[in-house]
Amino acid sequence: MRHRSRTSDAIWTAFSEGIRFVVVPLVLVHLVTTNFPDLQTPFMPNIETYIIFFGGMIAVAGTIESANKPGTFKRLLFGLSALAFVCMWLFVVFGGGISNFTYGPYFVEFDMTKIVYIMLVGVSLKGLLVVDVYSKARHQIKEDEKEERLELAEAKAEARAKARAKRKRAAPAMSGMSKVAFEVTPDDDVGYSQPSPEPPTSAAPMRSSTARVKECPVCGERVRSSDTMCKSCGAWLTRGSSR
Repeated sequence: MRHRSRTSDAIWTAFSEGIRFVVVPLVLVHLVTTNFPDLQTPFMPNIETYIIFFGGMIAVAGTIESANKPGTFKRLLFGLSALAFVCMWLFVVFGGGISNFTYGPYFVEFDMTKIVYIMLVGVSLKGLLVVDVYSKARHQIKEDEKEERLELAEAKAEARAKARAKRKRAAPAMSGMSKVAFEVTPDDDVGYSQPSPEPPTSAAPMRSSTARVKECPVCGERVRSSDTMCKSCGAWLTRGSSR
């Protein structure tokens, strides 16, 4: 928006300065020279050329001044240049303050040198305004640049702080763990079964505490299974009598 505003200001300045310092003066000079051909000034023979040249320079300098941002060196330079061309334009138009007029047997000479110089001094005072605007705008530009640097530094500091906090959150910490009780999954649910314990093995086989015996069919006496004759009655023992 600011760029468009300066562009429109420059276009309007070029148009208005061209009308004020070129078109209107040329029309007035043409009317004066046509109706009063006896009016003479030091610059009268080439007055139209001087008006076009200095008026065009005023329009160009004013346009470039309006196209630049206040507080820039270009605006200051072309603002002062426009004032200098305005002073030259006034000096040429008024013929340096000296003019003469011949009307029949009468010869009249006008000397307005002091008045012209006073006008030039008054116009030149506008240069103080141009310099003052430049200094104030320049100070404001420096303040804006300082604020922008501070804001940029604060933004960078915040970005660095966020980066550090992100790195700290990436590392595990006890404070970040959940306080809810954990649910332990049994081993059987995850496909693992504990092997059954093996039976204990003894060093030597167990022996039967009860030995096999035989009973004598005659007297009923019990003898060892390896005996073939009863020691009590002397009867012979068979294999079927063992228990």
